[in-house]
Amino acid sequence: MSAAAVDVGIEPWELHSELVLVCPEVWRRARELLPERDPDAFLAGLRQPIALPPAPADEAPASPRVLAAVALYTLRRLLHAAGFGFVTAGGLAALASLAELVH
Repeated sequence: MSAAAVDVGIEPWELHSELVLVCPEVWRRARELLPERDPDAFLAGLRQPIALPPAPADEAPASPRVLAAVALYTLRRLLHAAGFGFVTAGGLAALASLAELVH
């Protein structure tokens, strides 16, 4: 690769730099050095689908403690979101009232 690149006047480091993207001569030389592309290469090794084993039928359902913990977490997050919404709405109402008083 380096001997062919020196013949044309292109240094090997130029082929591995950003010059390939902006310089047409370096781009052409880099294209010449690429191996020939096989258009049917993707057809050579078609993969077989992977068969997953079926899930066991004797899985235990989620325990009531887990369901209670999920419900409690959801309720807590809803309350936090509602509180944030009330504080935001109250702040906006206070700013609007202040703007009316100043105006």
